[in-house]
Amino acid sequence: IDIIYMELCDQYLHDLIKNDPTMNDFFLFDEYSNKKHIQPDFYSEKHYQKLHTLDLKYKKILEKKDNKTLGDRILLRDILHNIHMELEYEIYMYMPINLNDNVLIDYVTECSGNGTYQFEKRRDYLDFMKRLQSLNVITNEILMKMKNGMDKKVCLPRRTVDKMIETINDILKNNLYDNNSKPKPKEWDETVQKYLVKNLLKLNMFLIQEYYPYTKDDKIGLCAYKGGKSAYQKMIQYKTFQSITPQQVYDLGWKELKRLNKEKKRLETKMGLKNIDESVQKYTFKHSKDILQKLKNIRKDLQTNVFSKNFHGSLSKKDLYLIKSVPLENKRMFAYYVSSDLKNKKKGTFYINTFKPENINKHELYVLSLHEGIPGHHYEVSFHNNAEIPNYLKLGDDGYSEGWGLYCENLGNYKDDYEYYFKLEYERLRSLRLILDTAIHFFGWKYDQCFQLMKKELTNYTDKQIDKAIIRYMNNPGQAITYKIGEKAFLYVRDTLLKEGYSIKDIHQIMLEVGPCPIELFVEIVK
Repeated sequence: IDIIYMELCDQYLHDLIKNDPTMNDFFLFDEYSNKKHIQPDFYSEKHYQKLHTLDLKYKKILEKKDNKTLGDRILLRDILHNIHMELEYEIYMYMPINLNDNVLIDYVTECSGNGTYQFEKRRDYLDFMKRLQSLNVITNEILMKMKNGMDKKVCLPRRTVDKMIETINDILKNNLYDNNSKPKPKEWDETVQKYLVKNLLKLNMFLIQEYYPYTKDDKIGLCAYKGGKSAYQKMIQYKTFQSITPQQVYDLGWKELKRLNKEKKRLETKMGLKNIDESVQKYTFKHSKDILQKLKNIRKDLQTNVFSKNFHGSLSKKDLYLIKSVPLENKRMFAYYVSSDLKNKKKGTFYINTFKPENINKHELYVLSLHEGIPGHHYEVSFHNNAEIPNYLKLGDDGYSEGWGLYCENLGNYKDDYEYYFKLEYERLRSLRLILDTAIHFFGWKYDQCFQLMKKELTNYTDKQIDKAIIRYMNNPGQAITYKIGEKAFLYVRDTLLKEGYSIKDIHQIMLEVGPCPIELFVEIVK
């Protein structure tokens, strides 16, 4: 590839891949196939310095450039955020991993064949085994940073550490890293034991014996640490709108919750029910295979009855997504989508947690499919992966992607009142996230305050489900607010274009052709 003719953001992407060839598991550029075996220590100061130097270089180029493309604007925005994180955001220097972001857990998924890495021939296994050998250095770096956090009294919340220990114990007990494919070399299992399993054990022993006494139950958000409030505010502004404040996000959450509670009451009255939450509880599954079959039936219905009414073109079998049960190492997650690579060697997959079928309602799968499948994440990601746009943009944007997913929940044919009930319940959850995310990381709420609010509003949630949700918000500041704020942006654009006479199919085409980009730029461009 002659990068002279590339957009600047794609030149930057190629420089990133040179520093971290594992990124190419998604892009699959041929010119980096000889670097497939390299796993850098991306927790090291040396690696941070390389990225920082790269960011400063591109910042200088971009700031001198007069006529900036959309790719330039997005890249500059990302770089300025990166520089802020590298220079001013030392909190996470002491907490390099957590429950949701842990390279060792990621390697369990990759080793088992459930990840992005492609195991097609013997050479792929040999390259991956070389990556595994890097885990000794990486694990030592993680532990050193966490020990520095112990000295500074900046540690992960106790509940997060409890779940990390539990997850690692599950992995080790059930050998969740096993890969049963035929072409694997005879040295594979020994290498996995030597570098992955031993480091998982090492991390777990450290968490139990050294780290745990330093953890606390009352420090669950960024605001518990010096500079945390400022860091959180900048984080949510990067993920949504530069002018937004935590107070505005918090207030929007309560406003939306009030509106949706009123609509829920109207539905309850329409159905002639005294308590709709109790009434819906009887419609659960007994067997995991029935969940997967129901999702396949819904996939066909959405293709026929929702996509055709809202989008140009048509879908064939090759455009559809796979449906699978969540692997055990990710059992903390309820439902999620994993996209294909850029060469479509692995199909996009909708994962659903089927470990306890009785926790899944038959009527909630429709709204979930709208969000994760078609026309939600799968269609949006597939559209952009096949579009003639800079490859850098194909890394996606949380606000755009999650906003699109929630917006697509509005496109369903809710002929069944219970399916509409779950549409409201999921939207109520996204509104609660606005309240809880800001409450945890900016306003200093304790765990019990968060728990009681969720228990009051989501009466059908078990205590374990509520606990998982709160721990997720604790571990990933700002991500939970992108759904509702992103959806609001899409609804605003839709209503604006409808007033100008555009058809709904044309509007959705415009929305997709402008993205993926930060929602602030999305609104600016379309309006």
